[in-house]
Amino acid sequence: CTVLVDGRRVNSCLTLAAVVEGAEITTIEGLAHGDTPADLSPLQAAFLEHDAFQCGYCTPGQICSATALLEEHRHNTLSTVSFETGNLTAPELTDNEIRERMSGNICRCAAYPNIVAAVRAAYNGGRA
Repeated sequence: CTVLVDGRRVNSCLTLAAVVEGAEITTIEGLAHGDTPADLSPLQAAFLEHDAFQCGYCTPGQICSATALLEEHRHNTLSTVSFETGNLTAPELTDNEIRERMSGNICRCAAYPNIVAAVRAAYNGGRA
């Protein structure tokens, strides 16, 4: 149930509508730039390419969360892994870093290795 509220990931199922009144809310549909497969966001395309799908309920949240993850990384936002590795100036987006930053999205469908590969590919401009 992850959506983006003013660019930050939020669990919509735990957020009161009144709290986000006036905020820009982006759902999975708002990440594409049109209605054709060519219009998909880099993460949506990477999820397709790497078969990173979970159930229809969890996949949109995973993609929204990964979108925020890449933006957080671009701004050098630190995670627990950043502190563990001691890389506090410009954390490297390793598989462990991706797993840590995606750790709030849990699903029984378990496409996690493919999700990590998709995030890595989107980060690397489409190359895994």
